[in-house]
Amino acid sequence: MKNQQKEKNVNKHGVNKRRLKYGANNVVLIIASIVIFVLVNFLAEALSEKFPAARFDLKGNGVFEIGNTTKSVLADLDRSGGKINLYYIQNSGDENEYVKEVVLKYLAGSKNLEYEVKNINKDPAFAKKFSDTGTIQENSIVVENAKNSRYRIINPEDMIVYDESGSPSAADLESLLTNAIAYCLSDEDTVVCFVTDHGEVDPSEMGSVLTDENISPTTLSLKTGEVPDACKMLYIISPMDDFTADEIDHLDNYLERGGCVQLAVEPFFTLPRLESYLAEWGVTLGNDIVVENDPNYKVQKRNENELDIFYPQVEHIDINGDLLENGNGRPVFSTLCRSVSFEQDMLGVINCERALRTTRYGSGISFSDDENEEPQTQTGTYALALYLEKPVGENYDKTAKLLVAGSSSFWGASNYAEAIGLDLSGILSEGSLGNNRFFVGSTYEMIGINSTRLTISSKSLRYSRLAMTATQQTLYRIIFCYALPIIIILAGLIIWLRRRHL
Repeated sequence: MKNQQKEKNVNKHGVNKRRLKYGANNVVLIIASIVIFVLVNFLAEALSEKFPAARFDLKGNGVFEIGNTTKSVLADLDRSGGKINLYYIQNSGDENEYVKEVVLKYLAGSKNLEYEVKNINKDPAFAKKFSDTGTIQENSIVVENAKNSRYRIINPEDMIVYDESGSPSAADLESLLTNAIAYCLSDEDTVVCFVTDHGEVDPSEMGSVLTDENISPTTLSLKTGEVPDACKMLYIISPMDDFTADEIDHLDNYLERGGCVQLAVEPFFTLPRLESYLAEWGVTLGNDIVVENDPNYKVQKRNENELDIFYPQVEHIDINGDLLENGNGRPVFSTLCRSVSFEQDMLGVINCERALRTTRYGSGISFSDDENEEPQTQTGTYALALYLEKPVGENYDKTAKLLVAGSSSFWGASNYAEAIGLDLSGILSEGSLGNNRFFVGSTYEMIGINSTRLTISSKSLRYSRLAMTATQQTLYRIIFCYALPIIIILAGLIIWLRRRHL
């Protein structure tokens, strides 16, 4: 009996030792797993800092990723052999995580980018280098090319776009940073001029768009003299008053030197001298207003000002290349259009192409000089913008380029619309429209800038809800609320039953 009891005690003691052994092993494995998990995370973080290309943006909107345009600019930087410095201004607190993640992607894309966090309170000499800009804000980014002394400062309030409620809606850092790098890489400015003194529209919005493209806009009065040679493009957008004979001569001299002009003339403004000069190019401005009757291209809901709004047809010509290739089908907003037509001169030296037009269901409502005569309506295809080229120079070795449009709404502006209370501001920055790409793309093509277009769309910060049908909701409820818990419980029960005698 005693031997049996002793044997039971030994067996029980052995079982307890085995249980203690297995329990200790489990505890060690759990602790080791936790330690390994923590170490792997630390190692992954360290490696991702050292090798930014290994970082992945798992957000659906790709807010931390960089696009092909940016990669192209970074490739240009590497080919140039130059070096661009990025300085993040941080005097207190932590570095902004959004800025940090985006900058890491840039560093992964070019070996010639250097990044440094700067505290200008501790390094006032750094701030003095950019003293002409005033006080540098906290969380700004300074982009500098020390070789040519060109730099740009990106302020924090420009990096994020906020909606009317004050909530962040879009991120603009990539666009600002890429354009700043491209600007610092270049050695000279591309200057364009907006003509004034004839009641033209305010060019500030157009100028802002061009500035984002590293094009330097300025204003110019043809009354003061000739157009300077540095001017790569002349914009005449919605003049209300006619030009003098001297101004027409200055305009003609500029084109005869191989200049580029974009001209937009609205309905209801009569400009005899300017129209007479256009006639020398074979261009006639219709005394009419053009509308579109095809419901596929006409905005059905008319605005309170009773103006027809429609989307013209975009012709497949070179100046529309960017709009056609990268516009993703975005329509061009237009309203208050007059027709433009072309008749070739006897020499036949002018090349003319339609840029924008109506469908064959367009209508032209013609007005007579006689106030008592009723307007006449005729249906057909109407040209709304023409692009013309003419060989000029002593040896005809230069090309004058002229874009004539019967509406300034393509440029997101209109004197007439403003007068009747229709606000067209924001047309050039509206992402769902193609006006920006028509404006900037035509500028690039006419000037002959052989570089990647730098307009980069804002990245949405809005989240979208996952829409599920009632059947999907029921299926997921069964899987996650019932099936998975039951499977886990059964698996645990099976494991317990198999190991309870160990």
